[in-house]
Amino acid sequence: MTFTLYKEARLNCLYVNIAAALLRLPVLKESLPFLFNQAGLYYQDTQDEDEFVLSPYYRELDDYIGELFGARVCRKGYAGGESYMGALKNVLGTGRSAIIEADIFYLPHSGFYNRSHFPHALEVIGYKDGVFEICDHYYVYHGTLTDAEFRFIFESSLQSPFYKLLNLWNLERHVTKGAGVPDAAFHSGVIRDNYRNMSGQALYDCPAGSRAGLEAFEPICRQITRLKTMDQDASKFKAASYLYEGFREIANSRFQHHNFLKAIGENELAESYLEADQSWMVAANLLMRAATANQFQHFEERILNRMQRVREKEADHLELLRQWLERAEPEGCGRSFMTQYSPRSGQ
Repeated sequence: MTFTLYKEARLNCLYVNIAAALLRLPVLKESLPFLFNQAGLYYQDTQDEDEFVLSPYYRELDDYIGELFGARVCRKGYAGGESYMGALKNVLGTGRSAIIEADIFYLPHSGFYNRSHFPHALEVIGYKDGVFEICDHYYVYHGTLTDAEFRFIFESSLQSPFYKLLNLWNLERHVTKGAGVPDAAFHSGVIRDNYRNMSGQALYDCPAGSRAGLEAFEPICRQITRLKTMDQDASKFKAASYLYEGFREIANSRFQHHNFLKAIGENELAESYLEADQSWMVAANLLMRAATANQFQHFEERILNRMQRVREKEADHLELLRQWLERAEPEGCGRSFMTQYSPRSGQ
């Protein structure tokens, strides 16, 4: 391994590990902004009324990785800690790194160790004499864990409410093409797909029954107003954490899309997404303040007013994207890059 930690504070714990694993293939660091290009939005209810899905990612990242870098994402879930450890050792034995997941409550290096349960991912880059070498890029930690420690972490994580299976990821390069800088057709396809998702025209890989784009604001605001009426603190803070983490991830996606737009020379459009990043982050911080003080009714109006401003900013983006597409692609010309190449596009 030519490096240990990859520092990128605006990628979630899985994506920062995927970025690190790609750099080990290797791929050019300058090409990563083309991968983390999604700035969409969808909301989905679940069977548990306290749980819901809120995400900016409407496409599987695997398809972009294959086309951009000629690499394949290998992913498999394991229901037992021993089988998970065996699979991890097999991957490491090939000289490749692996991405694992675990409940952060059981990770000794984490600030949440023995304090809070939450799903987490980190990279394992080596194994020798019963000791694993790990890189937790999200928390900027490089260290080791023994066989016994990992066995306990995996078995315990499988008992947590977050996991029925533990997934193991690794990357394999299967073709030598695709490692260059993508062309204008790719740029246009990314912008078109973001436009179609945010305008509600296409769900792409979003789960069935999702509310996409601007339509997602109605159920999001409904969840915000529910917080003050929930009697049980556990349910209340669970719902608030889903909103908070969702807002932060949406903000991060706008920041990454800002980087993508800068990389293709669309600086004016890029600045607009930087403003959206900041607006979503303000909403997230207001939620955190409300949760910390357990004063959801007191903060409700401020949060909802902020969400109205966020929606207006996203509507402005839609108009800017529409104008960009009209300039870049005369009517009837061009197709989405991912519509053309994704086996899951359904288009």
